[in-house]
Amino acid sequence: MVAMMDVDRSGKLGFEEFKNLWADIRTWKNVFKRYDIDHSGSLNTIELRASLHSAGYRLNFHVLRALVLRYGKKGKINFDDFIMCAVKLKTMIETFQERDPRKTMMATFTLDEWVEKTMYS
Repeated sequence: MVAMMDVDRSGKLGFEEFKNLWADIRTWKNVFKRYDIDHSGSLNTIELRASLHSAGYRLNFHVLRALVLRYGKKGKINFDDFIMCAVKLKTMIETFQERDPRKTMMATFTLDEWVEKTMYS
């Protein structure tokens, strides 16, 4: 999680970076509780989709399935893994949006830039 929020790539979190991480964790904790409909302590694919949708992430079935395969166990994602998944997803989307040519005049990523940004985070 440190690497995902380490905006200045210093290898550690400064105060502002820590505050942002803490705020994200609190938000995602509330989202998890709200969408764990069956109170099982984990989210199934349907609950995961609803939770991410509430945060503004509209992902297709293939991405949702990949998230469950990567972060879940037996088709469900527990709280700790959900936090890792949510923070990673948020970081990747924000990183992409920084360079989205449809929204900015910035160039798209080079392969090296994309690997560096996604590997470290």
